[in-house]
Amino acid sequence: MIGPLAVVGLANVDKFYTATTFLLTAFLLAFHLFHLKTTYLGRFYRPYLVMLLPCFIINGILTGSLIEQAVVWYNDQESLGIGLFTIPIEDVFYSLLLILMNLTLYAALKKTH
Repeated sequence: MIGPLAVVGLANVDKFYTATTFLLTAFLLAFHLFHLKTTYLGRFYRPYLVMLLPCFIINGILTGSLIEQAVVWYNDQESLGIGLFTIPIEDVFYSLLLILMNLTLYAALKKTH
């Protein structure tokens, strides 16, 4: 995933949300693979996929999939414009980035205590 994420991020540096999400996710995955050499990434992906379901439900509601007036709007000029209903595809990787950052921090803090 690191290579495709980096390529898409670099190819879309003019789109802030796409570039930052894809490049930071690629960086964090590479950091895990090459620097931390963590063994839990393989076990991380399955619960992450399960976590996406409630994430899509809430995000879908907020972006107007199930309500008349959206609470959250995305600027398509700053993203790829590819969506899952009203949710930009970038949110799949953004949520991976946020959850993995928290897991990384938790693992680092747990090691120091």
